[in-house]
Amino acid sequence: MTPRSPQKWWLLALLLMVAVTTAGLAAFTVKYVSRPRAVEIALSPADAGQPVEVYLGGAVEQEGIYAAGQDATLQDLLRRAGAALSGDGPLRVRVTVLGAGDDASAGPGEQDQPARVNVNTAGAAELELLPGIGPARAQAIVDHRHQNGPFRTVDDLLDVPGIGPGTLEDIRDLITVLG
Repeated sequence: MTPRSPQKWWLLALLLMVAVTTAGLAAFTVKYVSRPRAVEIALSPADAGQPVEVYLGGAVEQEGIYAAGQDATLQDLLRRAGAALSGDGPLRVRVTVLGAGDDASAGPGEQDQPARVNVNTAGAAELELLPGIGPARAQAIVDHRHQNGPFRTVDDLLDVPGIGPGTLEDIRDLITVLG
């Protein structure tokens, strides 16, 4: 029997340290990085008691803007939007809290007009009723909304392929981004 050389022991110790470090990093990743985190939406004291509008999109049956009172929970909003809360996999939902000043293009009293089409909740068929909006443009608006979330201002429609300044001016007085 020949005694093992010290180099072999150092190599074995180094391999053991690498294995332990790798296992520790994997455990850290599983425990802290890959888990969904709770999100708290806090309102300023000036907003307390006022309903907040929340846009829900993604894995919900009825994508759109929902009013949330002070006691509302995200689970209540998801139920109203038709989200499947008992699924096996993760629920992927986009949540955007809309403030009172988010419709920068609307003047005083304009948000009270009920005849406007809400481009954040309207389907393609309803959007096609607008002048200059055919099936392709209506679907482009719906697709853009699904991919990027709600329109924050009417001018955000310029980001939709096929909507230019002329088309936007033709429909500006007929649309809104808040319900």
